[in-house]
Amino acid sequence: MSVIRAEIDALADPRRAASVRIAVPGVRTNGAPVPGLRAVAKRVPLAKDAMAFDALCAAMDDLCLSGSREQLLVGAFVIGRHQRFVKTLSWRRVTPWLRAVDNWETCDQLASEVLATMVDAEPGLADELLSLARAKDPWRRRLAVATAASINQRGRFQPAITTAVCDALDGDPSPMIRKAVAWARRELGKDKGKRDNK
Repeated sequence: MSVIRAEIDALADPRRAASVRIAVPGVRTNGAPVPGLRAVAKRVPLAKDAMAFDALCAAMDDLCLSGSREQLLVGAFVIGRHQRFVKTLSWRRVTPWLRAVDNWETCDQLASEVLATMVDAEPGLADELLSLARAKDPWRRRLAVATAASINQRGRFQPAITTAVCDALDGDPSPMIRKAVAWARRELGKDKGKRDNK
């Protein structure tokens, strides 16, 4: 873990951090660019079995405690490289990661890299998404709709889940959520169009 943090610190760019804070309000950041963070994640050895993946999940727990944009993103990228194991994650296991989300960038990456795979593999988890959609915290609602969008990417297609989440959030008081609902509906339409044309 200390090696990962050292690599993230080495990518710090104070000038870029200022622009990241404008684009991602409220974020705790050192300005490290996403391609560099993805490269850090790729240097973490792949887990070859469930026990090794559990160790990576524990590392993600630790990274989430920091509240740092960079640490959460690297953690999401590391976990996301293990889609076979992500499919077996329980909602309870990822709950601490969800609590760490406080900006749209980490929210959307966690939804794309982890939650969408989980829900696609176990559609019964749609109930958890709908619970997030009813939360007072706007970042929980954003997680729900970002997952609803991502679940129709990378060959996944779950129109009923996406529609249910979007319907639950139509008319949300937050402009951020309403924009995300429009995004999720566009992703659903794009995927449906591709399938209709086959």
